[in-house]
Amino acid sequence: METVIIRKASPADAKQLSDLICENALALLKPHYSEEQWDIFIRYYSEQVMTEKLQRQAVFCAEINGEIVGTVALEDDWVFGFYTRLRHVNQGIGKQLMTHLEDYARTKGLDTLQLAASPAGLAFYYKHGWQKVRDFTAYHYGVGFEETLMTRSLR
Repeated sequence: METVIIRKASPADAKQLSDLICENALALLKPHYSEEQWDIFIRYYSEQVMTEKLQRQAVFCAEINGEIVGTVALEDDWVFGFYTRLRHVNQGIGKQLMTHLEDYARTKGLDTLQLAASPAGLAFYYKHGWQKVRDFTAYHYGVGFEETLMTRSLR
């Protein structure tokens, strides 16, 4: 297996992160979204918005041979933007990214994390110790997305 390097993302990574997230979502999420939801999703993860997120979130990326193959972010105790490049799914990169993020959160004094999971991500989260709190509708730019609120204890 190729060596995976996990590092903090920089503003120079914004386009590559946007492209990775949108490529993943095109295959895994778009079939479940309306056109309006898809348009909002693309806007929410555009290069410009990713640049803004990098200023307020701790964004990490996984690299193989200089290519970003996965990403995850933390803002306060919320996990955001957890995606793996499609050709690298089921290779342990997501687990490595989440473990790195959890370790980072512990250094910040956090003992619990939360996230809004799309239906496509639920199996991963359950497998890795996350607990369902409730289903809810998250609103981005005024458009609703059906999500599952999940938490994970870091103790």
